Amino acid sequence: MSLSTSVMPLVLTVLMGTTAVAQSRTPVMRERKARQLTLRAEEPPVLIALHVAAHEVTTVTFDAPIVPESVDRSVLAPFFSRVAVHEDVLVLKASMDIPAGKEPVLTVRFAGAGAPTQVGFVLTTVEAEVDSQVEVLRQGRTAQDLGKELADLRARCAVTEAGLAPLRAQCALSGLGGAVLTGAITRKGVAVDYLGEPSASPGMRATSPHVLYRTENARALSTSLFNVVGSAPWIPGFARMTPRGPNALPARELPLLMQVKQLAPGERATVVVEWNALPDLPPGTHFTLELLDAKGERGVRWEEVAP
Repeated sequence: MSLSTSVMPLVLTVLMGTTAVAQSRTPVMRERKARQLTLRAEEPPVLIALHVAAHEVTTVTFDAPIVPESVDRSVLAPFFSRVAVHEDVLVLKASMDIPAGKEPVLTVRFAGAGAPTQVGFVLTTVEAEVDSQVEVLRQGRTAQDLGKELADLRARCAVTEAGLAPLRAQCALSGLGGAVLTGAITRKGVAVDYLGEPSASPGMRATSPHVLYRTENARALSTSLFNVVGSAPWIPGFARMTPRGPNALPARELPLLMQVKQLAPGERATVVVEWNALPDLPPGTHFTLELLDAKGERGVRWEEVAP
């Protein structure tokens, strides 16, 4: 037997092994899932399977505050490159798929009184899917709660629709010419002013300049919003203007204009809100101006905005 003949099977074996390794390293395509979980005080506690995967980010949001110190990071350290725990958000990024039989158990305790007091997760990896966003509701809502929420949403939709109606009418008259035709811009021109930094920004950050455009008949504020890393995606909702002055006036809710549908954590976009000038305001009237998400919870706020 020649040397080349004896070496050939070894070469083939090495090549086949290399091919097998390469195939085993082919990334697995998993469907990213968004789920909502409801915890009920009257039901016995059970471990909830949380599907994670290598290099995928899983964001878990809670409708009630949690205790960040209750999360045992040492249990997660062997499997995760990132663990961020906030007041009502848990962000996990796995460095590897969780091996079968080594699934860590994660316990998150709720802050304050109420039941259930905690929720437990078993972190596992499956081939078909990965949990991208999971919303945990501490208490299930009753039919009465859902009815009230529906009534509130309908009322808010009516207010938003009223604000959208004039904007829809202007859609066909876009650009500078359209602004002239609709009377948004007159020969008196446009004055530009700048707002200071927001007085509050729960979960978001507004970056200057905060430009306020004033015409004879309209106002428009333009600012850049940044969704803080580790937060849930920010879906634009509405702007709320609350008059502050000697005579109480009703608050107004206005639609927000943004070129993207939502801001993922770490993303930034320009947000604009427009409103009509209010004539004959009592002297000394100023506004609190809030730019909020769809739930009316996260956004930015300015105090003492001049009309």
